[in-house]
Amino acid sequence: MMYSQLLQVIAASCLMTLALMLLLRAVRQHLQGWFRRLLSPRYLKPCGVRRRAPAAPAPSDTHEPV
Repeated sequence: MMYSQLLQVIAASCLMTLALMLLLRAVRQHLQGWFRRLLSPRYLKPCGVRRRAPAAPAPSDTHEPV
């Protein structure tokens, strides 16, 4: 196998890998949309870290003007 043929094989495999990844991404998005339509709304709520409400500042003697 000549060097130019090797480069062609490498380029072809890279392009095929890229095409396969794009195809799998499209299929995954299609399936996610399908599942979202099937699930009830309570499963669609974002599940992230809940933030706590900021605590009220405690009264202290050091911040009062004299």
